[in-house]
Amino acid sequence: MGQFSNFGLKKFLNDGLIDLKFLEPTLVQEQVIPLLQKHQNVICLANTGTGKSHSFILPILNNLDYQLNRIQSVIVTPTRELAKQIYDNIRFFKTYQPELQVGCFIGGEDIKRQIEQLGKSQPQIIVVTPTRLKDLFLADALNFGKLSSFIIDECDMIFDLGFIDDVDYILSKVNNNVKVSVFSATIAESLKPFLLKYLKNPHFIDVNKTTVTNQNIEHVLIPTKHQDRGKVLLKVLAAINPYLCLIFVNRREEIPGYFDLLRENGYSVCQLHAGLEPRLRTQMVKRIKNLEFKYVIATDVAARGIDLDGVSHVISIDLPNNLEYYIHRSGRTGRGQYTGKSYVLYDTKNLSFVKQLEQWGITFEYQKWNSNNELVTVNLEAPRKKYQPQTTTNEVNKIINRYKTKNNNKKIKPGYKKKRKEEIDNLTKQIRREHIKNSIKKIKKEKAKERGKKLFDKE
Repeated sequence: MGQFSNFGLKKFLNDGLIDLKFLEPTLVQEQVIPLLQKHQNVICLANTGTGKSHSFILPILNNLDYQLNRIQSVIVTPTRELAKQIYDNIRFFKTYQPELQVGCFIGGEDIKRQIEQLGKSQPQIIVVTPTRLKDLFLADALNFGKLSSFIIDECDMIFDLGFIDDVDYILSKVNNNVKVSVFSATIAESLKPFLLKYLKNPHFIDVNKTTVTNQNIEHVLIPTKHQDRGKVLLKVLAAINPYLCLIFVNRREEIPGYFDLLRENGYSVCQLHAGLEPRLRTQMVKRIKNLEFKYVIATDVAARGIDLDGVSHVISIDLPNNLEYYIHRSGRTGRGQYTGKSYVLYDTKNLSFVKQLEQWGITFEYQKWNSNNELVTVNLEAPRKKYQPQTTTNEVNKIINRYKTKNNNKKIKPGYKKKRKEEIDNLTKQIRREHIKNSIKKIKKEKAKERGKKLFDKE
């Protein structure tokens, strides 16, 4: 891997990178920066934590005309937090290039004040959320006459949140010569028509193939065995000592219960989700970065794109339905030269998901508690065997004898042995199915009893 100095960046950028202690480019930076310097269209698949933000920030800053106070580059992000983060990363270089003008325009802030601001001066770069971009454009507050590059960051999330139509509208109004680049963790089939519409002959870069198997991350499976997940979570927390731990849930509605549980048990915990007011959420992110909390309970959407340093542990209360989100979750830890652990509380219903993740190159350790209540690694294959209730020999013999007695007086026809064998096999399978049904009924009854108790009722 080369050095940043090999890219031929302007001196102020190299000076800033030295102060940031960015010595060598990451894989995504090494591949993307030269292409954007040459004003190429790029589709880049890269997960959080790969350094992708600076892979487009640096070439944008390198290509700007600092004598021209007109919008030359637009960076669209799905969330306010990510927009502010990118804005801060760009603004850092203003110390080295005072003529740099960058603006951040997001929802939840006074749009009239933003329109007034744009009326006085147009920044060279705007970092903006999709709907606010459209609103400002419709208010005739944006001058795109000198626009040369348009970056869509976390495009898959923009699509998932239903904002892609706002971006589509803006791109349909800008000059065809504007270079469009897309950065995304995944590219869904339904997103491809949009990409084909606006990106002509793009360069395709996929660094996920290498980052999904980050050797710095240890993936651990913890069986719940139909226990209350809150109680299992407390046992896991008692066994670890994190610097900063992110705890992920699949639904926002789950957060209050786990938040109260941890707080009642003396843990320094906060919650991060889209339901928080924008100002409160911004304050919470700052407090997390200041290490005021050791544990953060979050949803995938709320945590996406927020750069948090020092995450040593990640815990998934359950595997997400979209397994791509697990890659994002685990990718919050094990960054740079640091190692990290990603724990997953799982049940038998998750085994197909685990198998899929393994096919993507992730290796899981299976851990459980020993007699001393310590987490230890055990053979992973044992719990994976699908439960197959076995019919006892006596039960099969009874069925066969009944069958023989029932059919002794019947006239023997050609092929009767084969037919008899098939019917006996079918009867045997029927007994097995009855065993499975009875087992399921038993489990359902146990779960029903659990649901009757309070969610985190202590034993």
